[in-house]
Amino acid sequence: MSIYSIIQNLLDQIEGPEAEYKREVIKDLWVCLVSREVSLLGRKEVLTGKAKFGILGDGKELPQVAMARAFKKGDFRSGYYRDQTFMFALGLCSVKEYFGQLYADPQNDPFSGGRQMNAHFATPLIDQEGNWTDHTKTYNVSSDVSSTGGQMARALGLALASKHYRQNKELKSYRKSFSNKGNEVSFVTIGDASTSEGVFWETMNAASVLQVPLAVCVWDDGYGISVPIALQTVKQNISEALSGFEKNKDGNGLKIFTAKAWDYPSLVKLFHEGVEEVRREHVPGLFHIKEVTQPQGHSTSGSHERYKSKKRLDWEEKFDCIKMFSEWITEKGIASKELCDELKELSKIHVRDQKNEAWSDFLTSGQSR
Repeated sequence: MSIYSIIQNLLDQIEGPEAEYKREVIKDLWVCLVSREVSLLGRKEVLTGKAKFGILGDGKELPQVAMARAFKKGDFRSGYYRDQTFMFALGLCSVKEYFGQLYADPQNDPFSGGRQMNAHFATPLIDQEGNWTDHTKTYNVSSDVSSTGGQMARALGLALASKHYRQNKELKSYRKSFSNKGNEVSFVTIGDASTSEGVFWETMNAASVLQVPLAVCVWDDGYGISVPIALQTVKQNISEALSGFEKNKDGNGLKIFTAKAWDYPSLVKLFHEGVEEVRREHVPGLFHIKEVTQPQGHSTSGSHERYKSKKRLDWEEKFDCIKMFSEWITEKGIASKELCDELKELSKIHVRDQKNEAWSDFLTSGQSR
């Protein structure tokens, strides 16, 4: 029996009031567990020499499944290299494909053919014959940018396109395959440290002036590699720093939304309501997600135990988003602790098997070159 059949059987056992809601929550937990295991094994693959470098998305799983719930077909993402959970949640990347890119496999990395470092994603906008695809029927991802902050300008352009499709009647003939009357949102993701980049501030200013549907999602873990937020962000809080940009009745500006990275119901509500406002009103929104953790540190090139205090490390372990999510699920009676534990063990088996298949394919493709 495949792992997917096992998971489906477990979901089918959930009955009673709000059964469908409970199944959706458990699906989100499954995606989070799989993504975390990908991060854990991904680091091991680098440190054992099977991959050159790894930058992973552990600690950001919960806000990203919530963000994925608000992302609709026709929308675009312009992101950076921490968004693996989002890609898994929307079915845009498989575990096997993720490891194919980690190994820089030119035959089995569907995003860049091994040319970009890991966790750089993209979706095709043309078909095999070179014709434009119908963008309104797909989840769209522009090719990720390695340079920190570089994704901001591209996201602004995508948001501006939605505004033009809504307002410019001459573009009506193109709307059928490119836009649904300008109702698309441009999502951009960025780490809190990269909000110190000039292109971030230029984008926020331009988006606020132009009034475009741009959803800016900041994953705030309080550090820029080893540099604490106190040394790089005014007021130690990017949403407070941008408070002067906030929209009011007297002029343009942006909307500011905040939530904790470990608070699942608040995250789902925040993204659902906030993104709908961005979509409906064509107003930019800052989604400041605080108290994000990094269980394995910044990347495979260092150790966060070298610069974080024991108090901070203990706090990160206590407020790990998946741990908090699992506890919330059991407290609310959505699923038993035993089911959560079983899903965790199944995620380990699934990721290990997919990783092994990706490595085998990489070795085979190397022999064929």
